[in-house]
Amino acid sequence: MKKAVILKDYMHQEGQMEKFSFLEKYGYKTVVLPFIENCTEDQFMETFLLFETKGPDAVASNPKLLEEVQDADLLITQLSPVSTETLKKAKKLEAVIILRSGVENVDLDFCSKRGIKVINVPGRLAVPVSEYTVGMIISETKNIARSHESIRRGNWTNKYPNQDFSFNLKNHNVGLVGYGNIGRRVAKAMQSMEANVLVYEPYLPEEDIRAEGCRPVSLDRLCRESDVISVHFRLTDQTRGMIGKEQFQQMKKGAFLINTARAGLIDEQALIDALKSGSIAGAALDVFYEEPLQKGHPFMTLDNVTLTAHIAGLSCDAFDLAYEIVSKDIYRYLETGTWTAVVNQ
Repeated sequence: MKKAVILKDYMHQEGQMEKFSFLEKYGYKTVVLPFIENCTEDQFMETFLLFETKGPDAVASNPKLLEEVQDADLLITQLSPVSTETLKKAKKLEAVIILRSGVENVDLDFCSKRGIKVINVPGRLAVPVSEYTVGMIISETKNIARSHESIRRGNWTNKYPNQDFSFNLKNHNVGLVGYGNIGRRVAKAMQSMEANVLVYEPYLPEEDIRAEGCRPVSLDRLCRESDVISVHFRLTDQTRGMIGKEQFQQMKKGAFLINTARAGLIDEQALIDALKSGSIAGAALDVFYEEPLQKGHPFMTLDNVTLTAHIAGLSCDAFDLAYEIVSKDIYRYLETGTWTAVVNQ
């Protein structure tokens, strides 16, 4: 009999990970266990932030996982890290299935050397993150969050640092840096508001972008012409710091920058300088170099930036979206022996 080990996170509701019991119909024994026994929310967030920034080996493995994984064929996780120690124990492991699009919680290089396939869930965050991005764009250009905070402090006002640049999206240029699943959904939303959508996406044919009603442009041109710039690339050695001092110098004085992707895509100091000097109108950020933001961080002192706590991908039905996508891939594998979403091909 084959075996599937399923890691349950703090954020999973009762019975969610047990949905993978359908594997038993295909001759698998399923074992569901928590990565951290009796995990609290604080423990979970500490673990998540640790491996997101320092890798899966920064978190000690659950001894029960190290025992159960020794004869496992499949390992299914969402936000729990899979350390190199765990992978070394798993002598039979065929695949690590991660219920998210990012694969920061597993050592890809080690898996590739051992012939272990890493399966992710592309598009899982497309719905929540694209909707959140649209919300950030509207909130920042219309001063929604800023007004809310002012009223809570007892200050009824409509005067804000960027009030001269509070515009309607109609007939304005929204520039998307990256045009994957999330970027496409943001583009459609912006088009529904009659905005012009500019796209920088070097990995797609320009005719494909035009066919969807958007205008393909270089990064420099996007920075020069956009009233709103929203970033949607993955963080790699090639994309790290792709929006830096040079790009900020090209932006309009009334431009707004939105980042719900990865903090490292933007040179943080260059952004702080641009906000302080007023060379751009404002920014809305959900991701940061260090999380949580420390007291006294420059972002905390600026009144032309909206900050949220890395929550763009959170929604009460996030698991259902992930399960819907990944279960199809698992069924395909069970029936044909092949996977669709293999990260380390």
